[in-house]
Amino acid sequence: MKHKFIKKIVVLTLALLLLSAFCLTATAAPSPNSATESAEGAFETYTYWQEFGTDNKTAVLSKPMYEVKKVISGNDVFGRPFVSISDVFADDKGNVYLLDDTNSEIIILDSEYNYIKTMSYVANGAEQIKFAGAQGIYVKDGRMYIPDTANARVLICDLDGNFLKELKLPESRLIPATFEYKPVRVCVDSSGTVYVVSDGSFYGAIVYSAKDEFLGFYGANTVAATATDAIKTLFDRLFSNDVKRGSTVLSLPYQMNDMAIGKDDFIYTATSGKSGASKGQVHILNPGGKDILNKDSFNFADHLITAYNGQNQYENICGIDVDGEGFFYILDSRYGKIYWYDKECNNICVFGGSLGPGEQSGTFSLANAIALKGTDVLVSDTSRGSLTVFSLTDYGKLVREAQIITLRDEYEDAEELWKKVMAADSNSQLAYRGLALAADIKGESKTALKYARLGGDRETYATAFKNARADLLAKMIIPLILGAAAIIAGLAVWLYYKRKKRIVLVKNEEVILFGRTVFHPFESFGKLKEKNMGSVIIATVMLLLFYIVSAVSDFASGFAYNNFNPSTYNSFFVFLRTIGLVLLFVISNWMVCVLLGGIGKIKEIYTVTCYSLLPIVFSTVLSIIFSNILVPDEYVFVSIFSTICLMYSAFILVVGIMRIHDYSLSKFIVTVVLTVVAMVIIVFLLFIIFMLSQQVYGFFLTLVNEITYG
Repeated sequence: MKHKFIKKIVVLTLALLLLSAFCLTATAAPSPNSATESAEGAFETYTYWQEFGTDNKTAVLSKPMYEVKKVISGNDVFGRPFVSISDVFADDKGNVYLLDDTNSEIIILDSEYNYIKTMSYVANGAEQIKFAGAQGIYVKDGRMYIPDTANARVLICDLDGNFLKELKLPESRLIPATFEYKPVRVCVDSSGTVYVVSDGSFYGAIVYSAKDEFLGFYGANTVAATATDAIKTLFDRLFSNDVKRGSTVLSLPYQMNDMAIGKDDFIYTATSGKSGASKGQVHILNPGGKDILNKDSFNFADHLITAYNGQNQYENICGIDVDGEGFFYILDSRYGKIYWYDKECNNICVFGGSLGPGEQSGTFSLANAIALKGTDVLVSDTSRGSLTVFSLTDYGKLVREAQIITLRDEYEDAEELWKKVMAADSNSQLAYRGLALAADIKGESKTALKYARLGGDRETYATAFKNARADLLAKMIIPLILGAAAIIAGLAVWLYYKRKKRIVLVKNEEVILFGRTVFHPFESFGKLKEKNMGSVIIATVMLLLFYIVSAVSDFASGFAYNNFNPSTYNSFFVFLRTIGLVLLFVISNWMVCVLLGGIGKIKEIYTVTCYSLLPIVFSTVLSIIFSNILVPDEYVFVSIFSTICLMYSAFILVVGIMRIHDYSLSKFIVTVVLTVVAMVIIVFLLFIIFMLSQQVYGFFLTLVNEITYG
């Protein structure tokens, strides 16, 4: 009777397992707002939904926030085409400066994009200084700064083109003798300090004081180093010879492509990798040169990478500019996209594009520079010789105004604006977040929870949840106290009655032994080995519970803690890291210990391993419960408890393996190391078998197709 009951439990557990696997592996239908759809249309605007507090993001379509105001060509300006626009700049008066590096010309337009004049040289008395090959232009306080790249200098003149001075490579021991000075971009802060980006320089921008003194390098990018890189470097230093050292390829940081001055003299820099999809392309540097973003793992561009002529085409961030409110725009020349972010790195939208030769309005053949004129975005296309002016739509103005107010923490003032945004486009994550913040500040916790959940804003959700919980406790404090008192009294009466009547709830010795392994592992595993009291059925149930609670914790944990995405979630991967990992360990340990004189049977190894999972399962269940009760600031004690349970499970496993194999601690350590090696080898072999199976399947499929249709 007892065994039939246990079998029923096992069958029921297996049924639940299969049901959960079926439900969890089912993926949601593709959203019509996917990035792929958005990327196919050159004029479609999209935005990225970000999981606040993480670097995860998902692209969705958005109502257009920018539209093409006009496309300006050289024929429109002065009757002949631009040959090659290398840079564009708009000063604080709204005048626009276009640098045609091939013709050595600077074309100046007024705030309405009407032609003013052309400056083809800098006049130094009777001398005419040409700047053919110049790559950048910057205007501030009545001065024009021209990075004359080909001539290794920065020309400084007034707005009439009269020469004032030039900045050449300074003499300093800080500058390597092999340094090649090729200035391409310049910006100037409020104190007159000049920052110069030199092409090919990995040291950062060269800094000149207002008195033209060399102050050093500023804001150099760094090379990300992993633990593997550190081990490899140490190994090379210890064992490599001169020949190997001479052939070593150095990993150098990427150089800056562009820079812009923001509010309070914070400098925004744009960087892009040349050999692959990069991250951390934008840095915001304070006057001391420290990056305040710390977004090295964040991709500011698209995740999408396409192949062309057999080669991957990666993004190439070539330009950046920032406005007075901290909104910054970056330009990707590879795809012709403009990415609009606020000062907290929330993506507002992505617009523009590259479609064929870029003949359609709003697309580019080779976009190469970006500048802001108020809220207008100016993008030059060096291949087509044109300047595209994007202006805000009414919807874009609404979103911008609402976000400005929200970033000032004036949440209630922004509420009505966000409602208008929601009415125009329900895909706006910023609107959901803005409404959640407004509701929370007004004390409407339930509404705040709803909008925060819809907007994926876990930070606001946690704050609103804390307030809602406090309100609930204030209303339910007396019933909760009475309920807790009743439960405690009931338990006390039941324990008294149980002791008096000597009631034994569990009589099965195998179940009792399983429970005692947590508190008396040495004694329990000794009985398991000597008296063969281990139960494979109980061990299997424990293993299945380990899988189930691991899967459940992924989606049933409190919203403030989990990042569950039903469209990408697959419980098979949970199966691999739970049941698969346990079985892999059991098989590997058995094979190793057979060779090293271990006396444990595979059944015993399996039983001990599964029994040791009890603390982990218990802590996972508690974590699920408390994640729906506590906010992240209060969760630290649960995390500590979970860590302790994990360590205690490892301790139980160590004791169990040592007891069933009759190993000393030193021999156990050796066998564990070899077990890990065996696990790696098995995984590698399985991977090879899988790859070969795919190739064999492909071969036979091709063969069948040839026979069928040949």
